[in-house]
Amino acid sequence: MNNLYFPICAVLINILILIVFYSKKRIKSYETKAYSNLIIIGFLESVVACLLVILMNLFGKPSYIYNIHRIDYILMLFWVWALFNYVLIVSVNNKTLKNILQKITLAINVIICISFFFLNVNVINENGVIDTNGEAMNVLFVSLVIYVVLIVLMVIKSLIKNIKSSINKKFIPLFVLGIMGIISLVIRSIAPEVLLISLVAAYADLIMFFTIENPDVKMIYELNKNKKLLESMSEEKSNFLFSMSQETKRPINNILEVKNMLEDENDLKTIQTGLKVIENNARGLKNIINNVLDISSISSSKLSVTSETYNIYTLLNTCLKNAQAKMDDKLQLRVNISKNIPTELYGDFVKLKQVISSVLLNAIKYTKEGYIEVSANEIVKYDVCRLIIEIEDSGCGMGVEKLNELLKSNSDLEDTDLLKLDNLDIDLKLAFKIMKKLGGYINIKSEENVGSTFTIVLDQKIKVDKNTYYSEYVFNKKKVIAVSDKLQTLKDLNGLAGKYDIEFLTTMHSDDLIQRIKDGEVFDLIILEDEMKPNSAYSTLGMMQEAKEKFNIPTIVMLKKDKESIKEHYLEDGFDDYIRKETIEEDFDKVVKKYI
Repeated sequence: MNNLYFPICAVLINILILIVFYSKKRIKSYETKAYSNLIIIGFLESVVACLLVILMNLFGKPSYIYNIHRIDYILMLFWVWALFNYVLIVSVNNKTLKNILQKITLAINVIICISFFFLNVNVINENGVIDTNGEAMNVLFVSLVIYVVLIVLMVIKSLIKNIKSSINKKFIPLFVLGIMGIISLVIRSIAPEVLLISLVAAYADLIMFFTIENPDVKMIYELNKNKKLLESMSEEKSNFLFSMSQETKRPINNILEVKNMLEDENDLKTIQTGLKVIENNARGLKNIINNVLDISSISSSKLSVTSETYNIYTLLNTCLKNAQAKMDDKLQLRVNISKNIPTELYGDFVKLKQVISSVLLNAIKYTKEGYIEVSANEIVKYDVCRLIIEIEDSGCGMGVEKLNELLKSNSDLEDTDLLKLDNLDIDLKLAFKIMKKLGGYINIKSEENVGSTFTIVLDQKIKVDKNTYYSEYVFNKKKVIAVSDKLQTLKDLNGLAGKYDIEFLTTMHSDDLIQRIKDGEVFDLIILEDEMKPNSAYSTLGMMQEAKEKFNIPTIVMLKKDKESIKEHYLEDGFDDYIRKETIEEDFDKVVKKYI
């Protein structure tokens, strides 16, 4: 029974993995499903391997032992296929390619398994050596080697592709397992009495659980990744907000400066010129505030979305390469692109590319020396990304009249314009018209002999991956939102919500809540401050009912003590319940327990 040691160890390890894996709450993902298949097949194979050793030690070579060996071959083959399938899911991003490879390899496996029952199997049980050989064993051995080699190649490719990424930690154990698989097959061919394959498979499952598939490990990995992302976003947002604050200060300072100049001015032409400068700066300031920083205007329902997706980084790189090819050596190209812009956006990327290229080529045309700086930032709200692409140059700039001419060129596309749309190099007037058609804006700040800054602002829908790791595991919580124009009230409610396993959101703008409902966001409970400005709780409820057909979200109103006597009127008006601000803690607990 010496040959039984390794198979028994494999069974015990597999039982331990099954108990631990199925006793924990698991993430519902393709990886987890593939891993569960792996450990189930591994357990069955180790049990069959033990059974074979016991039967052959007790009864020699009974006739039925040949078919049990064939079943063991099938389990070995499918375990390696399950490992191949897991590596395929982890390392290959192309969904279509994954599906094709899975179907092809599964079909090949079925054909090989059927062939096992027609090919010869020789069972050896002599001098303490238990082994098999023959045609079926040769086919199995070749199949296993091919799968293991493919696994190693996929892992090496992923390691090279992600050489600077922390995701390498996910592939290193798989690489080690592939090497172990090759070594075990070599040992099996040299010393057939050493039944290592079941134990290597069990050890592989164990390593994968504690380094790859364990939900706790995944959670820590995901949290660390999100922490780094948030730190990066925070730094970039600080820089962006600082830049925007400087942009708003400049026109204000210019307006004040011109105002001081005109106070004692009597010349009518000078006054008219000064008024034009004030108008220009005021318009620029208004554009910055309304078109760039006003997040309440961001809404997916307002977007005219095409069916095409595009990568914004690829688009910007293409525009920059084309521009750089036309620049003189005296010109320096500076690039500052945020790393946190969503990779995949929906929109008309061809026309956006035309607009960016047009502005870049215009900057090159009128900038003989100095620099051209391109920066890109984002403001993300729900499933919409506001792209803010700024192109600054140190060229000759534009006068007030030329500036006004461009700013007023927001008319619809004419027949002559349509003929130019096939060209990448379009004039600025057409670029302005295209941006208006796309639902975006171009803001200009220019000064003669100093330079120009063009700011392209466009809202684009974000492509959301619904099959993320934690979409069901972490974020599947009841969603509650509270609306109040008093910051302290929202802080109090947020503190009370901390003891519940809910996703608690707050906003100071009722319009924000209305827009979220229009965009299809789902809430399980809504809490409204009674006396809000500009919209009271009652008017907000009415707008929510208009925004969503068959509105049936439980809505709670927060009342002051002096209105408690008329609380029944609020219930008659459509509110489901009320919270008294004087007893907010007690009443909040009551409504959460009742409606969540």
